[in-house]
Amino acid sequence: MSRTKLMTTMAAAALLGACTQNMPPAYTGGPPDPNSVTTFTLSLTPDSLVNCWQANPGMDRPMTMTVQNNSGTLLTGGGIHYGLTRVGPNVYTGGDYIKIRADLSVMPKTLMVRTNDSRCVWTAAAS
Repeated sequence: MSRTKLMTTMAAAALLGACTQNMPPAYTGGPPDPNSVTTFTLSLTPDSLVNCWQANPGMDRPMTMTVQNNSGTLLTGGGIHYGLTRVGPNVYTGGDYIKIRADLSVMPKTLMVRTNDSRCVWTAAAS
């Protein structure tokens, strides 16, 4: 009986360990980022696959990146909110099915959205 419990516990631990998100730890160094709102309009990069154009109508609407209390939120034109993690001074990343990176530390500010396999990539710049 104890062998069965041990095996069940080990199996549960292995499964739960595999469920952690592959997210970078939040950056806590340096002064806090200033609160800001930046609007981006994405465009599909030329090296993306042809099939990526099917998703383009939903991606080329204006998107708003809001930074408040060292936390980032990307609001798409369709009303979807993506919470982003601060990974550096004025740099935020996130996403599950798509990967998002907003770099507000450079001029012009940049936003990149890509699929997990990087076959579809949209980029934008804002001043």
